[in-house]
Amino acid sequence: MKKVLFLLVAFVALIGCSSRLVEKQQGFVGIPNPWTDCGTDLEQASQIAGFFFPVTLSNYDVRAMKDMIEINYPLDENRTVCLRKTNSAKFTSDTGGEYKGDISGVYIDYPVKKVITIKNSVPVYIRGAKDKIYVMNMAASNGYYSAYCKQGMSLEEIEQIYETIAEAESHNLIY
Repeated sequence: MKKVLFLLVAFVALIGCSSRLVEKQQGFVGIPNPWTDCGTDLEQASQIAGFFFPVTLSNYDVRAMKDMIEINYPLDENRTVCLRKTNSAKFTSDTGGEYKGDISGVYIDYPVKKVITIKNSVPVYIRGAKDKIYVMNMAASNGYYSAYCKQGMSLEEIEQIYETIAEAESHNLIY
């Protein structure tokens, strides 16, 4: 009888503790979202990030946080590219091993990880699968960049993204 009574008391205590746990979890707030939606206002994004990224695109939306700007724009009718830029020195690359300049926010472990060279001998770190590139990262004198497309991109599209970045940043260069 003592064993049955002990099990019953233990069971009731367990139920009571778990219901208090659920109550605490429902009241959990979490960390605040660091991004501020800026619509199409690159000036507002610049003020938040602390630098200017003068991209000339149409049909885009932008958001920013301290030290980073993110621009989402259509690659075609079915795909969107998420383009990010930071000037922060904490996003640097190692000369040996894994590229540490990945600011994409994409944590998928793609089977293909390599450095390719595109126009003007620019090294670009890519991640993908088979013939699709999902994430690209690169460093330049004006910052660190990433592009991500959930459906994948071709090498030609990566080069077009590079051209968009190069055109925007050429306005910032002093000759």
